[in-house]
Amino acid sequence: MFGKKIDGNGMMKKFMQVLTAENIKYTYDESRRVVRCNYTGDHFKSLTFVFIFDEDGESVAIRVFSIEKFEKHQLADAYAFCNKMNNSYRWVSCYVDKDDELTVSMDAELDAVTGGQECRKLLRRVVNITDDICGELYS
Repeated sequence: MFGKKIDGNGMMKKFMQVLTAENIKYTYDESRRVVRCNYTGDHFKSLTFVFIFDEDGESVAIRVFSIEKFEKHQLADAYAFCNKMNNSYRWVSCYVDKDDELTVSMDAELDAVTGGQECRKLLRRVVNITDDICGELYS
């Protein structure tokens, strides 16, 4: 891409610096370029928000796995729920994964200079949206 370059580990470290400065607890796996943050919401007890940085540092995949496990007889309703949420929220996608679990997904491009702060904003956004989705799911 154009402009300043940074690799995936460098972008991950920028994000961790922002998290540390804001006293947000996290774990990381440098070899896989992954940062994990646990949150409790109004509508969920505890979920892990996973940031997976691309090797080139220009984008990040954010995943919230295992929000809810569905039984086989619930899958049609689960798919309909995901479609409803995907029509309601433009920043994330919901899907039922191969383990029949609800997953929230977000992907974003990052700027080499401001990427750490961008990831912090994305974290706030995905936590809030996931909380809303869980509110819909459990209502």
